[in-house]
Amino acid sequence: MSEKVLYRKWRPLTFNEVVGQEHVTKTLTNSIKLNQTSHAYLFTGPRGVGKTTMARVLAKAVNCNVLPNCCLQPLGKREFCEPCVSINEGSMIDLIEIDAASNRSIDDIRDIKEKSLFAPNIGTKKVYIIDEAHGLTGPAQQAFLKLLEEPPENVIIILATTEISSIPQTIISRCQRFDFNRINLNQMSSHLKLISDSEQINISLDACKAIALNSSGSLRDAENILQQISTLKNKSVEDEDIFEFLGLTRINTGIELLNKILNKESGRVLEIVNEESGSGADPLHLKNQVLKCLRGTIYIKNGLANLLEESESTINSLTEISKNFSVEQLNSVSKVLVNSKIESNEFPPISLEVAFIECCELMGANKLENINKEVPIVNNGNIIKDQKTAKPAEKKNINYEPAVNSVNKEKPIIQNDEKKIPANNLINSEWKSVCKSLNRVKGKDYFIGALLHSVTPNIESGKINLLFKSNTLKQNFLNEISNLDTKQKVLDSIKTIYNENLELVVDELVDSSIKEQNPLVKTPIVQHAISMGAKIKKND
Repeated sequence: MSEKVLYRKWRPLTFNEVVGQEHVTKTLTNSIKLNQTSHAYLFTGPRGVGKTTMARVLAKAVNCNVLPNCCLQPLGKREFCEPCVSINEGSMIDLIEIDAASNRSIDDIRDIKEKSLFAPNIGTKKVYIIDEAHGLTGPAQQAFLKLLEEPPENVIIILATTEISSIPQTIISRCQRFDFNRINLNQMSSHLKLISDSEQINISLDACKAIALNSSGSLRDAENILQQISTLKNKSVEDEDIFEFLGLTRINTGIELLNKILNKESGRVLEIVNEESGSGADPLHLKNQVLKCLRGTIYIKNGLANLLEESESTINSLTEISKNFSVEQLNSVSKVLVNSKIESNEFPPISLEVAFIECCELMGANKLENINKEVPIVNNGNIIKDQKTAKPAEKKNINYEPAVNSVNKEKPIIQNDEKKIPANNLINSEWKSVCKSLNRVKGKDYFIGALLHSVTPNIESGKINLLFKSNTLKQNFLNEISNLDTKQKVLDSIKTIYNENLELVVDELVDSSIKEQNPLVKTPIVQHAISMGAKIKKND
């Protein structure tokens, strides 16, 4: 094996050798053929997907002095001119690579601006590759704008970054932007197999897929793992070696765990976790394996099995599991695992065991709830069905006439199919329970229950509409539920009290009765006090 590490030895030297970025290579290839290159480029994407490599290939292409261009050669052919050879060897003085993470000040940018005025020494273009461009300071970015907009005629600037959100729009608009994708499983595993065959590493395609699956779409990470495991096993790598080296579990383990969790077999779940952790498996990876299987079952339930990068046997196993459970149940288990905090390499894996047991209990609760929904409730000889199971056309709301005297007690009940139970009844009972349950739930600035005490709710068509007494209370509540965790707590409380999944809607209007109150009520101090839970006492 060469003294170079694999990812450096197998770095692409032409456009056709770049893996998995066809949309970028095609555009740049056409621009070279048509001699329509830009003065500034911006490459963005995850780590290890070829941004810096593509920048170097482009630098060679614009400085190549032969036809056809050396960088347009087909796969398997590597014949380069003198400028291209010097770039391959890293000795080209007209190619300047700068790490913006360390050369990030305004003085560094001024130095680049001054040196860019000099003509190229060997090639036809002077190319600046600025890696980790998001590391530039604010003043440095501002100083860079003029150079990006109107660089010298023989200068090309290529920015590469993994954090496009940190790059100002003023810089992005001055560059041709290319978004690099994560490399998919098949392309990466095929490339790893090609490397292993060339380097005489005995490894199967399935083992290469296992490496690719645990590289987060980064080819550089995958090549590093391949080199480490081949060195450890003296170039003879078995499938089991990959799982042992990475502390992984097979997908079958994740499928079995998911099946036992969904069927509430908590004892067997604990046995599997204990066996795997004792064998060196990372608890965090076990959690991710189960989440991955849950994701697969949800995709299958939605008819998207073709989007899963899994083997046919794995998809068949997940399909069998998905037949017995609803998307709502699968999603509920997923939420528990996503919100659980599992530390890597925790031993014993208590956090993981607690999370899995909670999932088992959740499935048991879901089953009991489904049974209760199917059993009708008998009240005074009338069968009342659950709101979720009853059809909309069968719902009949009763409007009771107010009792004036004892004679009215015998007055017949008037049924109205168009009107619902008055909101006042909800305020007096269920809504007060909602507010009480949220009294100690504090958002960023306010207690949620205090904000909701004066609200008038109205339930209609699966939605609960909240009418606030003032714009201040309404705005404070909207600010609090902008936090998804706080909003979920409100929805959970409403679901618990009303036993129904209701969509939360905040009325754009406010209760007009507030206009009749003392003008002092509208002052900021009083409004702030109301938002903190204070109540206005009426004078008799």
